[in-house]
Amino acid sequence: MSAPTMLPAWAAPGETPAAKLSSPSMLLLTRIELRKMADTRAGRWFLIIIALIVALVIGAMAIWGDSDQTWRGYSQLALLPIGILGPVLGILTVTSEWSQRTALTTFTLVPQRGKVIAAKFLAAMVLATLTLVVILPIAALATAFSSTGDAWDLDLAAAAQLWLFLLINFAIGVGFGLLFANTPVAIVSFFALPIAFTIISQFSALQSAGEWLDTNSTLSVLGNGDPISGKEWGQIVTSLLLWMVFPLVVGAVRTLRREVK
Repeated sequence: MSAPTMLPAWAAPGETPAAKLSSPSMLLLTRIELRKMADTRAGRWFLIIIALIVALVIGAMAIWGDSDQTWRGYSQLALLPIGILGPVLGILTVTSEWSQRTALTTFTLVPQRGKVIAAKFLAAMVLATLTLVVILPIAALATAFSSTGDAWDLDLAAAAQLWLFLLINFAIGVGFGLLFANTPVAIVSFFALPIAFTIISQFSALQSAGEWLDTNSTLSVLGNGDPISGKEWGQIVTSLLLWMVFPLVVGAVRTLRREVK
């Protein structure tokens, strides 16, 4: 005989309206979304693959690279694969609900869809932060092992820029996941659309627009440790309006109105 399923107060049938109005805290929902990232096979293997690639890249550079590599250089090197693959985790955070058909259960237990969307976004931001927390000590070990001279050049400003770079990339991934709500389409669009835009912006008539809308160009200044000018901040913000804010807003509205079957 199977044990009875215990539903939370806000979802259990027969509870009072006051109990049904209650809901889990944002902290609890964020923790659940973080756990769900590693519970699926796709999410678990993506985490493993990213960790292996980062370890291989840093290890190869420490063993066979230049001895004048610095802490900031190793950290920037580690961000290259994460900047490419990390946002896919942001996409999977959202699209897994629809691809695995768990959206009905999720939105039944927590009818406030906006709260679920916010928890998914916060979980992606926490994962981006944890990624940096793991990268910096690994890069520091590689620096101590292989570098000579004054190699400890990663100051607080440069670390903050690296953190912002990760947050932005993971947020873009969440935005594409919300916008398309389909894992293959969202992943292909995330890689294909920026590349296509970069190619198009090479035409002389569109080069000026590319300087303001191409994230491959605008985000390249993050992590260099150099002061970012007002124009560069303007280019970053403008490009993010197209590639991050627009998908997040439109995708959130679509998710709030979408029929769950």
